[in-house]
Parts: sequence; C-alpha cells; structure tokens
Amino acid sequence: MRKGLTIFSLILIILIVFSQLLLPTIAAKTLQSRLTMASKARAMQVQVSAMPAVLLLFGQIDQLDIAAEQAMLGQVRVDSLKLTGRNVSLPVDVMVSGQLAVRAADELNLSAVVTADDLLELLQRKVDKLQNAEVTIAPELITVSGQAKILGRMADIRMEGQVLEEDGNIYFRMTKLDIKNAILGKALLGNFFGDIMLVDLKKLSLPVELDDVLQQDGQVVLTASRHK
Repeated sequence: MRKGLTIFSLILIILIVFSQLLLPTIAAKTLQSRLTMASKARAMQVQVSAMPAVLLLFGQIDQLDIAAEQAMLGQVRVDSLKLTGRNVSLPVDVMVSGQLAVRAADELNLSAVVTADDLLELLQRKVDKLQNAEVTIAPELITVSGQAKILGRMADIRMEGQVLEEDGNIYFRMTKLDIKNAILGKALLGNFFGDIMLVDLKKLSLPVELDDVLQQDGQVVLTASRHK
C-alpha cells in the first residue's frame, strides 16, 4: 500500500513537472500560430507563463508577452506591435478562433508603430480615387501628395492632416487640401475625403484605453493601456 502510494506520488510529481515545462511552450506556439493567421502578421513571438501551468488550458495567464511585425491592428497594418499583460484572462476559444480577446487583466499595455508606408497602404485601400500617392510623417503634420480623378479629370492634390483620437477611435483627419487642375473649387472639395479610421479601440476586445498618439519623423506611435 505504502509502495503504491509512493509510486503514484512520483508519477504525479513527474506529470506536474512535465506539464510546467511543456504546457507554456505548447500554449504559446498554438496562440502564436492562431494570432499570426488572424492578424496576417509577417512574424510574431508569443510567450506565456502560469503557475500552475495547467491554468493555461483555461485561459488564465500570469504573464503574457506578444511581439508582432507587419500585423493588422483594426483597419491599419502596423510596422510593429507589442502587447504585454499580467494576470490575464483569455476566453478559451481564442486558441480556436485566433481573434485576440481579453476578458480581464490586472495590467495590459499595447503599443504600435504606424509608418508612412503603412498609412499610405490604408489610404490607398480606403480612398479609391487616390493614385500615385506619397505620404510624409513629421511631428507637426502629415502630408499626402498624389493624384485623384475628380469628375472624370485627373487632378494633382496635396493634403495635410494628423492622426488623432476621438471617442475611442483613431483617425487620420485632413486639415488642409490643395488641388490643381480640378473642375470644382476648393470650397466644394474641402471635405472630399473625410476622416479615415485607423483603429476602433472599442472593437479590439481588449480592456484598454488610449494613452497617447505621438507623431514622429516617419512614424506614428500609438500607446494604450488598461485604466483601473
């Protein structure tokens, strides 16, 4: 009887040790694969840990670290993305669906970098009239130059704007528009393109709020975190 209990205890200890060593790797690789496909990321690294590791099977993570390159965040492709969290609770179906959703977390931090090429790609998708465009990002403003077909005639355009937040949404908002060779005057075309949404934070399924939108030379840095 005592020998049997000893053997059972040893087997149990071995299983616990192996689960602690293997489960975090398996969970991280599975989550990484699913999120890479869902976000269309070029590359992604995921690290998770929990004590005991079996909690990972139920979506409970003590420490979460995600780093991605060229991933979709809302409507815009971002050059880099980082998400870190502590005491994170994920829905179990995240492993199946690949859509990152966080039910709760003691701490959650998100940062993303949008380059001029990323913003150009978004504008070309959202503004079908825009052709041969170039985007320049500076701390003071963002400029977009190119051509657009207006009433059947190609016009040279130059827009100025900025990335800003409003009601949980992150937009590119045009503040100035110069047009050459257009049939219509500037007054009629002042709001021709309107706001272009980058990210709707309320649709991310992450309990975070925007902290900052920082325009720098060549890029815009977005940061958000869980506000207690």
